Amino acid sequence: MKLAKISFGLACSFALNAFAAAPNDFDNDGTSDITRVEIQSDQSLVWKAVLSSTSTDFTLGTIGEEGDHLIMAQWLGAGTQIGVVSEESDGDGLVWSILDNSGNKIEKIFGDKGDLAISGADFNGNGFADAAVARLVSGRAEVEVAFDLFVEASPSTQKFNFGKSGDRMFYARLEASGADWLGVVGKGGRGRANARMRNLVTGEMRRLSRFPRIAVQGARPRPFAIRQEQGADLVAFQTTVGSKTRLSIFSLDGARVASTDVAGTGIAVVGEFTSGSGYEINFQGASESVVISPSPLQVSDASYVDGVAADEININVVGTAPNPDPPSDGGGDSGSVASCSSTIGWPSGHIYKTIGSTHFSPGDVRRNTIGVVIKPGGRGPFPSCIRAVDTSGKVVAQLGLYSRNDGWAARYYAGVGCGTGTPFNGAAVASRARSNTGSSRVYINFDGICYGPIDASICVGSSQC
Repeated sequence: MKLAKISFGLACSFALNAFAAAPNDFDNDGTSDITRVEIQSDQSLVWKAVLSSTSTDFTLGTIGEEGDHLIMAQWLGAGTQIGVVSEESDGDGLVWSILDNSGNKIEKIFGDKGDLAISGADFNGNGFADAAVARLVSGRAEVEVAFDLFVEASPSTQKFNFGKSGDRMFYARLEASGADWLGVVGKGGRGRANARMRNLVTGEMRRLSRFPRIAVQGARPRPFAIRQEQGADLVAFQTTVGSKTRLSIFSLDGARVASTDVAGTGIAVVGEFTSGSGYEINFQGASESVVISPSPLQVSDASYVDGVAADEININVVGTAPNPDPPSDGGGDSGSVASCSSTIGWPSGHIYKTIGSTHFSPGDVRRNTIGVVIKPGGRGPFPSCIRAVDTSGKVVAQLGLYSRNDGWAARYYAGVGCGTGTPFNGAAVASRARSNTGSSRVYINFDGICYGPIDASICVGSSQC
């Protein structure tokens, strides 16, 4: 998913009337290959897959660097292409880059810094992935779509308003074949989830009045779609319950299809991992991997891989807008100090750790990444995602909400949730901040309230690191 700002949610894309064209199928055997990204010492990203036909590790190529966002998708309509989206080094745009089937790099400029980049959907249903970006303009979400971005020299585009501040975007298919629909979900009356879907080809709009309430509760997990052989997609949600991860799967009309808990934290990706009907979830935990088939519910062991698990579902904010009208992340913002509603000194109830506690197992991502732990009664807010920003406002790491009310008011870790793509320790965060500003001091942005500054290389309130 991300190597991860509106977090408006997720889904995946596959060729029109070609359900057998599995995503991430690099050996062309009709089964998805478990794919990952490894960060090298020079910060480059090496992509690898465990080929389902031979159970062997295969290197797909090298593209991108630490901090880029993944955009693996069926961009060329023939297999899956690996790629990243990053900030333009000498401008305010976003650079979308992929490797074609011969290993050649293709680049396109689309979108602006600070936009939400939406990758993997096929909005016109022609078998080629389309690119989309979204940004907030005066509290409303402005969406721009570039159809067949890497196929056409001058892709056709469409721009429209859809959604508002605080909504989460996702995409899914409402029929077994055809195009992906863009969706937004937010909180309606009586705490209900209010979801709307838009077909970008016909302009048709549908309201999902029974969308799962879990989408607007607690940490507000993002929905991601699971393609079905017949009928509409299912949507899944990943949440943390104590020391476990819960995968909850629903139909688009809100009916619960399945729910299962797996040990520890990790990353859920989607693909055709078994010969069963419809797609499945592969959950890569700290030291184990399982495949979850939703209907009927079946859980089986799968290949475990080091690195960051990846699939064709990618929705992430890229960079910080030069003049931010902050994107929404269920209450988050662009990460810019200038856009904070207030800047407050580090609270006594907040603990900052440069590495995790030693009681975490060696394979637990929390052991070697920064964390923010808030004592009982500690000051909020408690959004699902917080961001470490340097003194210029540039995001240097993200931390996802791990848990609430389990002896602590809240616990956040890089490498978890929205921080999956920034599994950095304090030294790495300090280094990134210094390279931007000359200072290792950072603020931690909680839903527009920035606490700090603190030195990212030094623990605050903890003697365990």
